[in-house]
Amino acid sequence: MRPISATLNSREGWIQLKSGRNQSCLLTHKKGKKWFVAGTSDGVIHVYNYDNRIQKLRSFRAASDCFITSMAVNPTRSYVLSSAYHDIKLWDWSKGWECTKSFVQEHTDTVSQVAFNPMDTNILCFR
Repeated sequence: MRPISATLNSREGWIQLKSGRNQSCLLTHKKGKKWFVAGTSDGVIHVYNYDNRIQKLRSFRAASDCFITSMAVNPTRSYVLSSAYHDIKLWDWSKGWECTKSFVQEHTDTVSQVAFNPMDTNILCFR
């Protein structure tokens, strides 16, 4: 993907890159760690190390037939949230990026954003 536009949200810690072919990539990172995750329009999450140079560590399918709409990194625990269409998944990087919980929405709206509650990171928020 060759990005033609980028959106930066420094308050929430993500960057969205878009290309001209309706493809997008959502990047988020863990403060104090040397990696970031990228969710792509084909439903795959890629994990990259950026210690000395950028190196892909792992890729895994987070959603089938739809794009990653949002991701959030837990500031105190080893979790990453991802959303795609109606699904929210909780990934644990300390367990080899295992999906430890899947939340399926009982409504017709697409989940457009996920986040951890900054006051209590055991609570997740979505819209």
